[in-house]
Amino acid sequence: MNGRSPWLKLWYLWVPAAVVILLNVLWLAGMRGALLGRGSLLAGQVSETQAEVKRLETQLQQLERTTKELSDLQANLDALREKRLASMRERLVPFITDVVRRVQEAGLQAERIGYAAIRDEKSGLVYFTATFGVKGGYEQIRRCVFLLESSPQFVLLENLGLRGDDSAASLNVGVQLTVGTYFSDLDERLLQQLGVSEVGVVK
Repeated sequence: MNGRSPWLKLWYLWVPAAVVILLNVLWLAGMRGALLGRGSLLAGQVSETQAEVKRLETQLQQLERTTKELSDLQANLDALREKRLASMRERLVPFITDVVRRVQEAGLQAERIGYAAIRDEKSGLVYFTATFGVKGGYEQIRRCVFLLESSPQFVLLENLGLRGDDSAASLNVGVQLTVGTYFSDLDERLLQQLGVSEVGVVK
Protein backbone atom coordinates (compact mmCIF):
# COMPACT_ATOMS: atom_id res chain seq x y z
CA MET A 1 0.00 0.00 0.00
CA ASN A 2 1.40 3.39 -0.99
CA GLY A 3 1.68 5.80 2.02
CA ARG A 4 1.74 9.00 0.01
CA SER A 5 -0.83 11.64 0.94
CA PRO A 6 -3.69 12.21 -1.49
CA TRP A 7 -2.57 15.87 -1.75
CA LEU A 8 0.80 14.75 -2.93
CA LYS A 9 -0.73 12.34 -5.33
CA LEU A 10 -2.90 15.06 -6.82
CA TRP A 11 -0.29 17.84 -6.68
CA TYR A 12 -0.64 18.49 -10.39
CA LEU A 13 -4.21 19.58 -9.67
CA TRP A 14 -3.82 21.99 -6.82
CA VAL A 15 -0.26 23.34 -7.28
CA PRO A 16 -1.10 25.41 -10.40
CA ALA A 17 -4.16 26.85 -8.65
CA ALA A 18 -2.10 27.65 -5.56
CA VAL A 19 0.54 29.34 -7.71
CA VAL A 20 -2.16 31.43 -9.40
CA ILE A 21 -3.60 32.39 -6.01
CA LEU A 22 -0.15 33.28 -4.69
CA LEU A 23 0.57 35.42 -7.74
CA ASN A 24 -2.77 37.17 -7.32
CA VAL A 25 -2.00 37.84 -3.65
CA LEU A 26 1.41 39.25 -4.57
CA TRP A 27 -0.14 41.35 -7.35
CA LEU A 28 -2.81 42.70 -5.01
CA ALA A 29 -0.18 43.50 -2.39
CA GLY A 30 1.85 45.35 -5.01
CA MET A 31 -1.20 47.22 -6.24
CA ARG A 32 -2.09 48.13 -2.66
CA GLY A 33 1.42 49.49 -2.08
CA ALA A 34 1.33 51.41 -5.35
CA LEU A 35 -2.07 52.85 -4.55
CA LEU A 36 -0.95 53.83 -1.07
CA GLY A 37 2.15 55.48 -2.51
CA ARG A 38 0.07 57.19 -5.17
CA GLY A 39 -2.38 58.32 -2.50
CA SER A 40 0.43 59.77 -0.38
CA LEU A 41 1.80 61.57 -3.43
CA LEU A 42 -1.62 62.97 -4.30
CA ALA A 43 -2.17 64.00 -0.67
CA GLY A 44 1.15 65.86 -0.75
CA GLN A 45 0.23 67.55 -4.03
CA VAL A 46 -3.18 68.53 -2.64
CA SER A 47 -1.52 70.00 0.46
CA GLU A 48 0.93 71.98 -1.68
CA THR A 49 -1.90 73.16 -3.93
CA GLN A 50 -3.95 74.29 -0.94
CA ALA A 51 -0.95 76.19 0.45
CA GLU A 52 -0.41 77.86 -2.96
CA VAL A 53 -4.11 78.77 -3.18
CA LYS A 54 -3.92 80.27 0.32
CA ARG A 55 -0.84 82.29 -0.64
CA LEU A 56 -2.52 83.57 -3.81
CA GLU A 57 -5.68 84.47 -1.88
CA THR A 58 -3.56 86.46 0.60
CA GLN A 59 -1.80 88.26 -2.26
CA LEU A 60 -5.17 88.98 -3.89
CA GLN A 61 -6.48 90.49 -0.65
CA GLN A 62 -3.37 92.64 -0.34
CA LEU A 63 -3.74 93.72 -3.97
CA GLU A 64 -7.39 94.63 -3.39
CA ARG A 65 -6.45 96.69 -0.32
CA THR A 66 -3.66 98.42 -2.23
CA THR A 67 -6.00 99.13 -5.15
CA LYS A 68 -8.55 100.66 -2.77
CA GLU A 69 -5.88 102.76 -1.06
CA LEU A 70 -4.65 104.01 -4.44
CA SER A 71 -8.22 104.77 -5.47
CA ASP A 72 -8.80 106.71 -2.23
CA LEU A 73 -5.51 108.55 -2.68
CA GLN A 74 -6.43 109.49 -6.25
CA ALA A 75 -9.83 110.72 -5.07
CA ASN A 76 -8.15 112.80 -2.34
CA LEU A 77 -5.68 114.22 -4.83
CA ASP A 78 -8.48 115.10 -7.23
CA ALA A 79 -10.40 116.79 -4.41
CA LEU A 80 -7.25 118.66 -3.33
CA ARG A 81 -6.54 119.72 -6.90
CA GLU A 82 -10.12 120.93 -7.35
CA LYS A 83 -10.63 122.71 -4.01
CA ARG A 84 -7.17 123.80 -2.85
CA LEU A 85 -5.09 123.80 -6.05
CA ALA A 86 -7.53 125.37 -8.47
CA SER A 87 -6.56 127.15 -11.67
CA MET A 88 -4.19 130.11 -11.62
CA ARG A 89 -6.86 132.42 -13.05
CA GLU A 90 -9.21 131.42 -10.25
CA ARG A 91 -6.81 131.57 -7.29
CA LEU A 92 -3.85 133.82 -8.11
CA VAL A 93 -5.43 137.19 -7.27
CA PRO A 94 -7.15 135.87 -4.09
CA PHE A 95 -3.81 134.35 -3.04
CA ILE A 96 -1.84 137.59 -3.42
CA THR A 97 -4.64 139.62 -1.85
CA ASP A 98 -4.79 137.29 1.15
CA VAL A 99 -1.02 137.40 1.67
CA VAL A 100 -0.91 141.21 1.56
CA ARG A 101 -3.92 141.48 3.87
CA ARG A 102 -2.38 139.17 6.47
CA VAL A 103 0.92 141.07 6.37
CA GLN A 104 -0.98 144.31 6.97
CA GLU A 105 -3.02 142.67 9.74
CA ALA A 106 0.27 142.04 11.55
CA GLY A 107 1.04 145.78 11.34
CA LEU A 108 3.57 145.45 8.52
CA GLN A 109 3.84 146.58 4.91
CA ALA A 110 5.02 144.32 2.07
CA GLU A 111 7.81 145.98 0.07
CA ARG A 112 9.45 145.16 -3.27
CA ILE A 113 7.28 142.19 -4.13
CA GLY A 114 8.72 139.86 -6.77
CA TYR A 115 7.04 136.85 -8.36
CA ALA A 116 8.27 133.59 -9.88
CA ALA A 117 6.69 130.42 -11.24
CA ILE A 118 7.93 126.88 -11.84
CA ARG A 119 6.01 124.23 -13.76
CA ASP A 120 6.37 120.55 -12.82
CA GLU A 121 6.08 118.50 -16.01
CA LYS A 122 5.37 115.23 -14.14
CA SER A 123 2.47 116.42 -11.98
CA GLY A 124 1.32 119.28 -14.21
CA LEU A 125 1.20 121.59 -11.19
CA VAL A 126 2.63 125.11 -11.14
CA TYR A 127 4.49 126.37 -8.07
CA PHE A 128 4.12 130.14 -7.68
CA THR A 129 6.14 132.22 -5.21
CA ALA A 130 5.99 135.79 -3.97
CA THR A 131 9.07 137.31 -2.33
CA PHE A 132 8.87 140.57 -0.39
CA GLY A 133 10.46 142.46 2.45
CA VAL A 134 8.92 143.74 5.68
CA LYS A 135 10.28 145.71 8.61
CA GLY A 136 8.92 145.70 12.13
CA GLY A 137 9.25 144.40 15.66
CA TYR A 138 9.81 140.76 16.54
CA GLU A 139 6.25 140.27 17.75
CA GLN A 140 4.92 141.73 14.50
CA ILE A 141 7.13 139.35 12.49
CA ARG A 142 6.00 136.38 14.56
CA ARG A 143 2.36 137.33 14.14
CA CYS A 144 2.85 137.81 10.41
CA VAL A 145 4.30 134.29 10.06
CA PHE A 146 1.46 132.84 12.14
CA LEU A 147 -1.20 134.59 10.04
CA LEU A 148 0.39 133.46 6.78
CA GLU A 149 0.60 129.83 7.93
CA SER A 150 -3.07 130.01 8.99
CA SER A 151 -4.26 131.14 5.56
CA PRO A 152 -6.93 129.03 3.84
CA GLN A 153 -5.21 129.82 0.53
CA PHE A 154 -2.73 126.95 0.96
CA VAL A 155 0.20 129.31 1.66
CA LEU A 156 3.62 127.68 2.05
CA LEU A 157 6.27 129.68 3.92
CA GLU A 158 9.32 128.81 1.84
CA ASN A 159 11.95 131.15 3.22
CA LEU A 160 12.42 133.71 5.97
CA GLY A 161 15.63 135.78 5.95
CA LEU A 162 16.11 137.80 9.13
CA ARG A 163 18.54 140.71 9.37
CA GLY A 164 19.07 143.35 12.05
CA ASP A 165 18.42 147.05 11.52
CA ASP A 166 21.38 149.25 10.73
CA SER A 167 20.67 151.31 13.83
CA ALA A 168 21.69 149.51 17.00
CA ALA A 169 19.18 151.59 18.97
CA SER A 170 16.25 150.41 16.82
CA LEU A 171 14.12 147.45 17.92
CA ASN A 172 12.87 146.86 14.38
CA VAL A 173 14.25 144.14 12.11
CA GLY A 174 14.12 143.71 8.38
CA VAL A 175 12.86 140.38 7.05
CA GLN A 176 12.62 138.96 3.56
CA LEU A 177 9.80 136.45 3.16
CA THR A 178 9.11 134.01 0.35
CA VAL A 179 5.69 132.39 0.29
CA GLY A 180 4.41 129.96 -2.29
CA THR A 181 1.41 127.99 -3.43
CA TYR A 182 0.44 125.50 -6.12
CA PHE A 183 -1.92 125.94 -9.04
CA SER A 184 -3.43 123.26 -11.25
CA ASP A 185 -2.43 125.03 -14.46
CA LEU A 186 -0.36 127.85 -15.94
CA ASP A 187 -1.75 131.18 -17.13
CA GLU A 188 1.12 132.89 -18.96
CA ARG A 189 -0.88 136.01 -19.75
CA LEU A 190 -1.72 136.56 -16.10
CA LEU A 191 1.91 136.03 -15.10
CA GLN A 192 3.06 138.56 -17.68
CA GLN A 193 0.74 141.11 -16.11
CA LEU A 194 2.61 140.52 -12.83
CA GLY A 195 5.96 140.96 -14.53
CA VAL A 196 6.89 137.26 -14.71
CA SER A 197 8.43 136.91 -18.17
CA GLU A 198 9.97 133.45 -17.76
CA VAL A 199 8.59 130.29 -16.17
CA GLY A 200 10.95 127.64 -14.82
CA VAL A 201 10.43 123.96 -15.63
CA VAL A 202 11.07 120.91 -13.47
CA LYS A 203 11.23 117.63 -15.40
